[in-house]
Amino acid sequence: MAETRLVSELKRRMVAGGLSQKRLALAAGLNETAVRDIVAGRSRHPRHDTLEKLAAVLGCGAADLIEPRNGAAVPSSDGEGYLLIGRYDPERDGVRETISHQEGAAEVAFRADWLAELTRTPVNQLAAIQMEGDSMAPTIGPGDSLLIDLTQWSPGADGIYVLRHGEGLLVKRLAVDPLRQLVTLSSDNASYAPLAPVTMAELDLVGRVIWVGKRV
Repeated sequence: MAETRLVSELKRRMVAGGLSQKRLALAAGLNETAVRDIVAGRSRHPRHDTLEKLAAVLGCGAADLIEPRNGAAVPSSDGEGYLLIGRYDPERDGVRETISHQEGAAEVAFRADWLAELTRTPVNQLAAIQMEGDSMAPTIGPGDSLLIDLTQWSPGADGIYVLRHGEGLLVKRLAVDPLRQLVTLSSDNASYAPLAPVTMAELDLVGRVIWVGKRV
């Protein structure tokens, strides 16, 4: 099996810095076994905060360890650079995982320069979905396109998130009570009653909505 970009980049930077897996783990404050599994390619989708700790020791950013799809922007007919974002499929893509970009899977193109201004999250940790229903109206209407940051799967701040619900997805506004460790889920549409508060451990989040493309 060919090495992933993450594995090859970790090995290259470890050699350049004279770091063993043990020394890297100690310097990053991580479990040595966890680091060994990442370097060996057994842990293919490590948490973003883990990547940030490794990157800090290796003198780079987390995004430098992960190559976006095909490693480059997709050129359009007018020469502008575009990047393809995979559409999130709850039956195919696991929670908190990199979008697989399987051949034939639906994708949405975004201008690379615009996307770079919006977020620094690697392209293969972003996903797109289309809103169904009017529970989040008027903020988000039926048919609107949503861009999700898959690295923001823990509700550290209030915002609009995508959650797994059974075999489908829900889009809800989350309000976090850090003292009681509770999260309130609500709809922007006043016709929908708010859900009962849940603990953070009960949430099954996909990621945070960072952009909405509205229909006209």
